[in-house]
Amino acid sequence: MKVDKAHFKKILTKKKIKSSFWKIEKNLIRRHKNLVAIDEAGRGALAGPLTFGALYLDKTSLKILEKNKIFFFDSKILKPEEREIFKKIIKKIGLKYKIFSLNNKKIDKMGMSKAFLYGIKKIHQYFEPNCLVLDGKKIKGLEFDNVYFFIKGDQRLCSLGGASILAKTHRDSYMKKMSKKFPEYLFDIHKGYGTRKHFLMIKKYGPCPLHRETFLKSLISF
Repeated sequence: MKVDKAHFKKILTKKKIKSSFWKIEKNLIRRHKNLVAIDEAGRGALAGPLTFGALYLDKTSLKILEKNKIFFFDSKILKPEEREIFKKIIKKIGLKYKIFSLNNKKIDKMGMSKAFLYGIKKIHQYFEPNCLVLDGKKIKGLEFDNVYFFIKGDQRLCSLGGASILAKTHRDSYMKKMSKKFPEYLFDIHKGYGTRKHFLMIKKYGPCPLHRETFLKSLISF
């Protein structure tokens, strides 16, 4: 898929561009030289993996983004085709990024809290950044220096918006592929989340190998 510049500009005009975009990242990079922003997709799903998207930024990459007037938005407010355009831009301009997934079996074995921490630690190990930027409330268990938490961060920081796009596009693509293997569950539509239709399919067919057993036990009695 080619990046359509006209289409990209059309997306930007529909979104609210704030003068503060990249401001927080700029301050953090001035202080720490670089950062890695991490967001996840699939945390509350009943089936499929927990997927992390991570975006590495330093002074050079931030200059490229600002020069080209590129802004990333929370993946939840973007249409699927818009998310794909932004993902293509991330690759095209050569930003460093990482996508990491934990399957449902690992989630069942570890528990969601430990699985989440494990994913963050694996990404930190990969980049070894000077600081981490995470979406949400402060959590315990991360023994790193310079970890910053931002509530609704994927809406406030472009870096977290970019990370959320990476996580969601990758996970959605995987769930669409799994829908071909397990067509009766309609994973291509709900992506494993607990929609009414998904619950009905679980009731009708029982769980499949993609379902998180620990999640289903607390929600559904067979």
